[in-house]
Amino acid sequence: MLVPTPAWDDPAKRRRWALGAANERDVDLLLRLLAYYMMTKGRQRSRTSLRTYQLYGLAVRDWIAWAWPPEVEAPQVPLLKATEDDVDRWLADLLDRGGHLSENPWPLSPSTAAAYLSGLRAFYRALVWAGAVAKNPAAEVRAPRDPTPRSERRPALPYPLYIRLLEHLSGDEAQQVRDRAVIRLMGDAGLRIAEVEALDVKDVDLGEHVVVVRAGKGGKQRTVPMTRALSSALVEWLGVRRAYAAPGEEALFVNLGGRKAKGRRLRAHSIRRFLEGYYRELGFPERYRGAHTLRHLAGTRFYQASRDIHVVAALLGHENVGTSTVYAKMDRSRLRAVVEGLGEK
Repeated sequence: MLVPTPAWDDPAKRRRWALGAANERDVDLLLRLLAYYMMTKGRQRSRTSLRTYQLYGLAVRDWIAWAWPPEVEAPQVPLLKATEDDVDRWLADLLDRGGHLSENPWPLSPSTAAAYLSGLRAFYRALVWAGAVAKNPAAEVRAPRDPTPRSERRPALPYPLYIRLLEHLSGDEAQQVRDRAVIRLMGDAGLRIAEVEALDVKDVDLGEHVVVVRAGKGGKQRTVPMTRALSSALVEWLGVRRAYAAPGEEALFVNLGGRKAKGRRLRAHSIRRFLEGYYRELGFPERYRGAHTLRHLAGTRFYQASRDIHVVAALLGHENVGTSTVYAKMDRSRLRAVVEGLGEK
């Protein structure tokens, strides 16, 4: 059901639609309510990234599938009468048995489950705003904590493996050129996978040797300098791109095959898929196979070069400098060298 966006500002209509959607399991309308609330009334408003919208939508869909399975007529947990205990049971189920959607059936990590909880909190804030519920049942629920140290939980891809990855790309020449440029953007410039997807040709300034990231997390824009290797990789890809891009396509990276997708913007899921294929072919350890390990490699290199977490935060687009402190973790040999360098002073 497509509801004109401004109509959500009518309190009576908003409440009627929200109540009807919750009682009739109209997931699409509930997600539209959430999106409108996040864009116009929520805490972050326009600073919310597309990735956050997608993640919160996935969380809400999972919650509804758990509370009201599609194969049953009546909800096991009425959406408008959910309690803190219900939310706790849902989280425990996510951690123990896995998600309740076909695209995400495996157990979630504590950090992902915590992100799902954030999505559910936002969903019920929207329902409170709509007048459909009086209280947010997820507001006081404690998020799961991962006991693993953050630096170990999100490892950087070791530099030798990074070079090995770049030197062992597969496929035809065009695919190798494209994939090398994508990988360099993540490993040399520290772009998130969603930021790579969103890049347009106009965002690459070869004269100034910078990339303008317009779709950063929280809606923030930043400019990232390019290494010589990244600049060369992009020059090579732009030379190849002309033969594959569809007319009028502005995306920097495009699909090289497929009946419908050929020449159109390369999506994040396709990038994840080809990265996972390379990791598997090269036999990389499981802990280094996530796409984010490339970004963490860039963060580590930025810190090693600058010794300044403020520089790291600016280059990676961290809103909170504290997020960048993970890259400041020094090993014992470096600490020993610093102390020995003091001599007898």
